[in-house]
Amino acid sequence: MTAGQETAGGATGPLPVEVFMDYHCPYSHRVVCWLDDLDPGLVEVRYRLFALEQVNHDPDATAWRIWDQPLDYAQYRDRQDRRSLAPFLATAIVEASTADPGAARRLRRAIYAARFEARLDISDPAVLDVAGVRAGLPPGYVTTALAHPALAEPARARLAADWAAARNRYRVFGVPTIAIGADSPVYVRLSRAIAPAEGPALLAALRAFRVAAPTVLELKEPERVGPS
Repeated sequence: MTAGQETAGGATGPLPVEVFMDYHCPYSHRVVCWLDDLDPGLVEVRYRLFALEQVNHDPDATAWRIWDQPLDYAQYRDRQDRRSLAPFLATAIVEASTADPGAARRLRRAIYAARFEARLDISDPAVLDVAGVRAGLPPGYVTTALAHPALAEPARARLAADWAAARNRYRVFGVPTIAIGADSPVYVRLSRAIAPAEGPALLAALRAFRVAAPTVLELKEPERVGPS
């Protein structure tokens, strides 16, 4: 079986992939870029917005819910530059409101670049607006959208739905967590960025391993001590 040739229902077509992501995780960054670079005829990726600060602060979402917070909420460890709400809302809004299917992909990449390359505070709407411009959106689009209740409220509902998808059936605990086809989701950490030419082979290898070794729940390499 080749990745992309069988869906969960057995019909031919792009392989459905579901990914739980957070903009503050470098491993999530690598996985999102890997999947974004795959041919859309190979995979159909659904990105789920999963806040690490929610699972670390209130994993049952009983007393505190990120999707109910104002944009200027206080982060629970007083690290305001680690807030996830604004970039999540911007992503959800762009996915739902723009006709260009590539706009969300470009925005994801631009937000990750702002976070890990420029080391900017991606909870700042102005930073997100610059990311939006780099993604091909008009200047002011993101800041205006974040302040528009008709756009922001459905985006907040999206965050709640993504959280429920992560925690109701499985207890997703971190990112990136990936579900490929009908397989159970797995937490995946890549040691480096994946070149586009390597992407299909990695997908096929990961799927083949899941099929060949379904009893393996965790496989983790310890860190090296000293030079290799």
